[in-house]
Amino acid sequence: MRKILTWFLAFTWELPQTLFALVLMVFLKTTPLDHRKRIRLVHSNSYLTCFSLGEFIFFRWNDIGAWDWEETQMHELGHSVQSRILGPFYLPLVALPSVIWNAMSRMDNRTGRWMAANYYRTPWEHLADVLGKVAR
Repeated sequence: MRKILTWFLAFTWELPQTLFALVLMVFLKTTPLDHRKRIRLVHSNSYLTCFSLGEFIFFRWNDIGAWDWEETQMHELGHSVQSRILGPFYLPLVALPSVIWNAMSRMDNRTGRWMAANYYRTPWEHLADVLGKVAR
């Protein structure tokens, strides 16, 4: 019953991010890796770093071991919970600000360094840590 409810929510309340994830899986030539804790880990060789869309968590192999992988999984699980709560509002309220902040934090200037240092202090990233039970 839980699986049916999960898929029902994914294709109704979370439809925008579910469709976006499925399209990305095709274009990024991903490999489904694991299905646990209500999420699907998906391996990608893209230039994108770890990110979540609904119940799908995308990552690159070289990301594993680059930082605390378990902490990263739990943080991304927190984003999956945000997606479940916010539904169609997840993309504009969490995903878009996160992508913009992440891109700007990669700039090699004073602003970029400040943004990188404060990345997990933004409301959407901090809440993902709280929901994923990550202590920073």
